[in-house]
Amino acid sequence: MTDNKKVVIIDDHVIIRQSLKALINTIPGLEATYEGSNPSGILENCEKNQPDILLMDISFPEHNGIDFIKNIKKYYPKVSILVISTHPEHLYALKAIKAGASGYINKSQPLEDYLTAVEMVLDGKNYINSAVSQLMSQNYQDGGSKDGINHLSTRELQTLLLIASSLTVTKIAEKLNLSVKTVSMYRSRLLMKLGLKNNSELILFAIKNKMVD
Repeated sequence: MTDNKKVVIIDDHVIIRQSLKALINTIPGLEATYEGSNPSGILENCEKNQPDILLMDISFPEHNGIDFIKNIKKYYPKVSILVISTHPEHLYALKAIKAGASGYINKSQPLEDYLTAVEMVLDGKNYINSAVSQLMSQNYQDGGSKDGINHLSTRELQTLLLIASSLTVTKIAEKLNLSVKTVSMYRSRLLMKLGLKNNSELILFAIKNKMVD
């Protein structure tokens, strides 16, 4: 048992955590040693338990997933990170990989893909699905994103997604645990970076880029 690869699961949905834990623990040589609803204690866990791979969501109300990836790779470079997310690949995948993640898997993918991804990452490889591969190819050919999404910070993306969900600035501030002034600043940055004028145009931009249904 001591030779098992240690797997840590971080996701704010308990059903996802339990499903992944059950899946991991059925695979010989793998053991889910820790699960948490947010990444706040992950650095301490890496120090204490020295996991081999971290499966983590990237979007948390009070935490910046991209920054956590950077910090984990800075202090614990041997820990591999596989991002699991409900967000379309074009929103966060390239940011996560550039921050140090070894792969990005969409939660809509079948369970077999999770196993393939975990095995590849533990083998020192990157897990790149077809959607991410296409994004990386396009990003290389274009020299960057044409639509401006990849130029947005994680907080700006979160703000844009919540505006597109018709939340007010006050509600967004409550959800992200930020001040109304800070959210208003992110909204102003979004308008400036994307060349838009108001919330209606932000919502249309999000719909056009398949960020919301």
